[in-house]
Amino acid sequence: MTPTVLDGDILIITKPRAIRAGLIYVVNHSDLGRIVKRVSGFDARGRVKLEGDNPASTSANLMGTVEPARLIGRAVFVIGKSGLRKL
Repeated sequence: MTPTVLDGDILIITKPRAIRAGLIYVVNHSDLGRIVKRVSGFDARGRVKLEGDNPASTSANLMGTVEPARLIGRAVFVIGKSGLRKL
């Protein structure tokens, strides 16, 4: 998720009430493990499409879609070297 979230940053997350495109979530991906990605939308079956902010990250096609239940939480704040930032 570079440049939005850097390696070593700490995320403050909340349990999502509703999943919204454009926001950042922590995801328990079946193939990639626990990852941090932005929700880009939903497919026709209601599964969540993910994307990274970094052009070099795993492509949306390789990640595929995930069931909404796999979203652990929505990233609300990040604590990094420059301090606390709202996402």
